[in-house]
Amino acid sequence: MDQSQTKALASLQPFVHLANTTKSPSSRFVAELIKSAISAPGTYVFTELLQTTACQSLRGTDLESWLTLLEIFSWGTYEEYKATPNLPSLDDSQIFKLRQLSLLTLSSPFAPSSTTTTNTLTYQSLLQSLVLPDTASLESLVTQSIYAGLLTARLSPTSNPPSVNVTSVAPLRDLRPQSLPALLQILQVWESRCTSMIGELDTQITSMRNEAIQRHTIERRRQAAVDAAVLSTKPAIANINHAQLRAAGRLPSKRDLDAQMEGEGDDVSDDDGQMDLDEGIGDVSSGTSSRGGHGGGSSRGAKRNRGRGQKWETG
Repeated sequence: MDQSQTKALASLQPFVHLANTTKSPSSRFVAELIKSAISAPGTYVFTELLQTTACQSLRGTDLESWLTLLEIFSWGTYEEYKATPNLPSLDDSQIFKLRQLSLLTLSSPFAPSSTTTTNTLTYQSLLQSLVLPDTASLESLVTQSIYAGLLTARLSPTSNPPSVNVTSVAPLRDLRPQSLPALLQILQVWESRCTSMIGELDTQITSMRNEAIQRHTIERRRQAAVDAAVLSTKPAIANINHAQLRAAGRLPSKRDLDAQMEGEGDDVSDDDGQMDLDEGIGDVSSGTSSRGGHGGGSSRGAKRNRGRGQKWETG
């Protein structure tokens, strides 16, 4: 049970207890009991008091108007109170409470529809339905109802038209007699809307799944084409030899650059680039050298020896 409804029922219990425990209550006593109940702070539901034998005993008497007034506080509106003749007068606090209860009825999805009462909670329609003099009175009523926990709403005075946006309403209003057929009709309309919405969602889900399948199929075909193109180029790449790579613009090796810097790149073969540290320079007297020495080492040794021989001869 909603917390606001629990509090309202608890506030009504003392009056229900008096109505049930008083022996042979007079009509005047019951009228005063009804007046106290509708005036008490926190009392917003009245069905339990309305159904007591003491209150129902007013029907057909001179004070039946108090029973009618209690019915209006149970499920009616302030507009109905103004339109019903010969009802007891209300003080300011009672009028304010009845307007609060009327606001709950107007904010409910089961609000009655007529030429003067609609479910559109614009300032203009509420001012007319609640018989309020100006927008300041309406905003004060809505604000105090929000603080009392009767509804959750937001004022939009700058919208076009100015309106009250209600998001939730406390379950404090009772159903009118013979209102069940209208309620069933409203529920049937709601059910048909839900069914239609579910059908639209199913259609959208099916369409999204089909689009996803098509995208996946296209992606697989594209990937297969890319893979086939890559595989078809591998044999051509494997048949290219080193000479072709050099002709295609491959950079020279570090060994080639070193040979060119020494000035002997034309005399050095691929085998001459290898070094064997165990072999010497060669026989100096014979003017020959081993191929395993430093590249160009035998030639420099021969030149030095020739210079020495010439010096010895001149000496």
